[in-house]
Amino acid sequence: MKHWKYLDVARGIGLLLVIISHSCGLSPYLINYYIPLFFVVSGYLYKPGRSYGENVVHKAKRLLVPYFGYSALLLVFYRAIGRTWQETGRSALGVLYSRYCLFDTTTHQDNVFLFTVANGAMWYLTAFFVTSLVYHLVIDRCLKSRRFLIGCLVVLTVLTMLLAELPILLPWSLDLAFVGTIFMIAGTLLQRADFFDRDWNLWVIIGILVFYLSLSRANPGINMSVREYGVYQAFSVPFFILIGITGSMLCIWVGKAFQNCIVGTVLAYIGQNTIVLLALHILGLEIFEMAAAKFINIGELTGAAFVLYHTVRVTASVCGCLLFGKTLDGIKRALHGKHRG
Repeated sequence: MKHWKYLDVARGIGLLLVIISHSCGLSPYLINYYIPLFFVVSGYLYKPGRSYGENVVHKAKRLLVPYFGYSALLLVFYRAIGRTWQETGRSALGVLYSRYCLFDTTTHQDNVFLFTVANGAMWYLTAFFVTSLVYHLVIDRCLKSRRFLIGCLVVLTVLTMLLAELPILLPWSLDLAFVGTIFMIAGTLLQRADFFDRDWNLWVIIGILVFYLSLSRANPGINMSVREYGVYQAFSVPFFILIGITGSMLCIWVGKAFQNCIVGTVLAYIGQNTIVLLALHILGLEIFEMAAAKFINIGELTGAAFVLYHTVRVTASVCGCLLFGKTLDGIKRALHGKHRG
């Protein structure tokens, strides 16, 4: 299978933005697209030939095994540092529901929060799995028939708009599966057109950038994880789709620009370790903050000190997660070699 390094770089950029936003927040212009990006990139990497069942099994191994494995690790960790069995039980139920909170955050002030063991970013793993069930059901026919493709995109958009009105957030992000499928289909179509392997006029890229910024300004308040598509309720969905696709395109172009330098290599390595970073980076941020709070008053940091603190915090979290992932891979290889022997 062809490997596009710039896609790894783009994922690395998106992942860093996720971690930075969880550490100190970021401008919506930088984060409105960073979840759609992962769906677009996955669609871009689509390779036909597997049966539907084979694709489902592959995604389950790739996404659900680490989801439940890392969730169990976090539950054990928080129990060990003082959580009661009752609190741990509630957190375990949250893992099974796999959503950050229960109710629509725009309509409910008194919400029920479900991810309480530094696993707030892990909703993506189950969301991507559920989205893949829909995507692999339709993608081959979408590629064969333009009429089916158009009809499919219309139906997926309408379903997303209808589900946007629900008062509760559905388990495993079932209410996001249809819009996630749209992003994956968009990625596949871009790959079929060799979209990022072309030499593009700079003015085209600038035009798309202006379009993205204009839509983001016109439709603020996006947070895909809690089904917030913007300020126009269900009618925000088409705007969100365009923002997600154009923002992803811009990020991938940036990835292509940096892929051959040392920064690109580092970002690509981060992008190749998406799952462990998604699963554990919030824990890393929390551990660093607990340690730093013993020496400095974090709430009083401003200006350059604030920037420096969060730079070090994010770097420590990323390095810690990557080291843990590398160690885990080494243990797996050792056990596999021992089993074969």
